[in-house]
Amino acid sequence: MKKLIVFIGIIAGLQTTLFGADIIPDRQWTVPAKYTFDEPVTWYFDFASATALPAGGDLFLWIWVPVNPIPDATPDNLNKTKLQYNGDRIWSITFTPTEFFNMTSADIAANSETNFYFLLRSLDFDTYHTGTLSFPKIDYVAEFVASNKVMDYAPADFQIGSMLTIFFNSNLVEGFNPVPSTVHMHGGLNDWDVIQGFDAWIPETRVKTQFRDLGNGIYKKDFVPQTYFGVDEDYEMENIVFVVAKYNGNDAAPDWAGASPDFKIIAPGIPIPPPPSLSFFPLKVSQNDILTITRLNNDRGQILSYTIIGGSKTLSGNMEGSMSSQRVIINLASELKGINASKLTVVIKDQNNKVIYDGDIALMSVDNPTK
Repeated sequence: MKKLIVFIGIIAGLQTTLFGADIIPDRQWTVPAKYTFDEPVTWYFDFASATALPAGGDLFLWIWVPVNPIPDATPDNLNKTKLQYNGDRIWSITFTPTEFFNMTSADIAANSETNFYFLLRSLDFDTYHTGTLSFPKIDYVAEFVASNKVMDYAPADFQIGSMLTIFFNSNLVEGFNPVPSTVHMHGGLNDWDVIQGFDAWIPETRVKTQFRDLGNGIYKKDFVPQTYFGVDEDYEMENIVFVVAKYNGNDAAPDWAGASPDFKIIAPGIPIPPPPSLSFFPLKVSQNDILTITRLNNDRGQILSYTIIGGSKTLSGNMEGSMSSQRVIINLASELKGINASKLTVVIKDQNNKVIYDGDIALMSVDNPTK
C-alpha cells in the first residue's frame, strides 16, 4: 500500500512539473512608464525563455489587488482579462484601472497594498501559469508634486521609438497663474535640429502639442519622439529640448501668453555635456581696456549676438566661434573714444531671442597721466 501511495505521489509530481509549473517572464514593463489610474495603460510581459508557454498561447490576467474584477468566468469577463499576443513571445493587456476595477483613482491609491498583485494563467489554470507577479501601485501625480520639481520625465531609459512621459508643474513657474486654458510643448531634437513647434494659430498643431490637464496646475504629456518629431528610426537622438507655452484660447488673436524656462532631456547613453559658461576679461574694465567676452559649451547650432551700450554709443554684432567656444573682442579705447560712460550695459541673445546675459559692467575710472 505504501508503494502505491508513493507511486501516486510521483505521478502527481510529474503532472505538476509538466502542466502546473510556474513560468516567470524575463522582463515586464508598462506604457506609459508613469500613468494615472484614470487613463489607459498597457502592461507588457516578455516570456522569451519560458518554453513551457507556447508562442501565441492564450494568457489571462487573474488579479486580486486592489480587488478581483471578475467574480465569475463569463465570456465577457474572460475577454476582459485576456492578454494580446504581440509576437516574439511578448504578451500585453491594455486597460484603464478605474474602469477595470470599478473604483475611483482615490480608492485605488488608498488601498493598503503598495502593489498590484496578479497571476497570468491558461484558461484552465493547470496547463501553464505564472507565480505571483506585481507592478508598483503608485500615485505618480502625488509623487511628482511632492518632488517639488518643475519638470520630470520617465522612463530614464527611453528610446527614440518608445513612449516618453513628461510631467509639468505650472504652479512653480512665474506667469502661469491663474491656470491657463491649455499648455503646449514647443520642442525639438538635438538642440532644435528638428522642431515640432507650437503654432497657436494652427488647430492641428494645438492638438498635437497640448499637455493633458491633470488638475491643480499639473500637466502630463505622453509621446513617442520618432513619430512626434517625424524622424526616421535611425535618427541619432542626443537630446530633447522644449519650453512649455501658455495659451489662453483666444482664437481671434492666437498667440502665446507666456512660456516656461528652457528644458533639456539628455538621451540615454549620451554623456551629459558640461554646462555653458560666460566670462568677461578683464574682470575690472576701464575705457582704455580691450574687453573679451567668451561663452563656452554652447548648444548645437547656437548663434550668439551681443548689444553693448556705453554712454551714447551702441555696439552690436555676432560673436564668432563654434559650439565649444564663441567670443567677441572689443577695443573699448577705440570704440568709446570721446564718450563719457560710467558703465557698459551688455545683452547677449541667441538666434531664438533667448537671453543669455543682461546686465551692467561698471567702468573703472582712468587716472589722468602725470603732466
